[in-house]
Amino acid sequence: MTFLKAAVFYGPGKLILEERSIPQPSLGEIVVKVDTSGLCPTDVKIYKFGSQNVKIPIVLGHEFSGKIYSLPSDIISFKEGERVVIPADAYCGKCLMCISSKENLCFDTISFGYQIDGAHAEYVLIPKRFLDRGGVFKVPENISLEIMSMTEPLACAVHDIKLMKIDPSKRLLVVGDGPMGLLHVLVAKNFGCSEIVVVGLFDWKLKLASELGATHTINSQEIKDVKKEIKSLYQEGVDACALTVVTKDTIVQSLGSTIKGGYVSIFAGVPKDSVYTTLDPNIIHYNEISLIGSSGYTYEDFRIAFKIAINNESKLSRLVPHRFRLDDIHDAITAWEDKERSLKILLKR
Repeated sequence: MTFLKAAVFYGPGKLILEERSIPQPSLGEIVVKVDTSGLCPTDVKIYKFGSQNVKIPIVLGHEFSGKIYSLPSDIISFKEGERVVIPADAYCGKCLMCISSKENLCFDTISFGYQIDGAHAEYVLIPKRFLDRGGVFKVPENISLEIMSMTEPLACAVHDIKLMKIDPSKRLLVVGDGPMGLLHVLVAKNFGCSEIVVVGLFDWKLKLASELGATHTINSQEIKDVKKEIKSLYQEGVDACALTVVTKDTIVQSLGSTIKGGYVSIFAGVPKDSVYTTLDPNIIHYNEISLIGSSGYTYEDFRIAFKIAINNESKLSRLVPHRFRLDDIHDAITAWEDKERSLKILLKR
């Protein structure tokens, strides 16, 4: 019997590398040999704190690319050896959210690393629903599979940028200089946004933000009054703000930095019991600011992200200062926690 190596989550603090048999595809399914999987902040949060949405034991990991390893005879649109990238989620296509063009909010989603085994493994089984919904994307031979593993987080940024209605006329504020903040810059630039401000903590990340398309950067360790700095750039404020770091202070600063009729998007999650009760509703009321949430992406968002990834391979590669082997996933988590030095972390096979 042939075995695969997989990072299996058994509960908070219990992520064990173990051997399992390589899955065998049933009709309508395929098995992918993973090339690269991305370490998502959600993976780390699940590892540290657990999640009621995760069925344990389970293999974590939902950002990945690879090659088709095996498939049954009824699959004729794919073949063994083809290079693919796959969304993290398979939506039902039938519920109220799906038929309302809000499939990212599907009531019956199945997701890698949550309900089904994920991609922090050598092989991953792709259920029939992913293929039925068109959720398997063929990667061109001349494009790095490593880079294409970042399509999933890129799609999250695409969804957020679309929600905020970013176009060439808009001025965008991105709060956070981590991977998702920088992906927002790249996506906004691809949507034609010509004025992008990034607020972060580290000069080297802010420099990278500029190289990706940011027109202004603010180091909040050096400039404490971010709102004042924004207003010195744009008297009326920015048109939209993406909060890739969400705290009471960043929400308040963003609301105060956004133009009347603008958008503030809560993109990142917060700890379960976080409650921010000191916001002034009048800022939202009188300025008609839309305080919105952004979660996941639609398949159309993923298709857009797929094209952006293909056309920005060299830029995306600059977001990856750290690469680890799957065997070293615990070292990867430790590196992820060092925010001063880490950015996007990938796990290679």
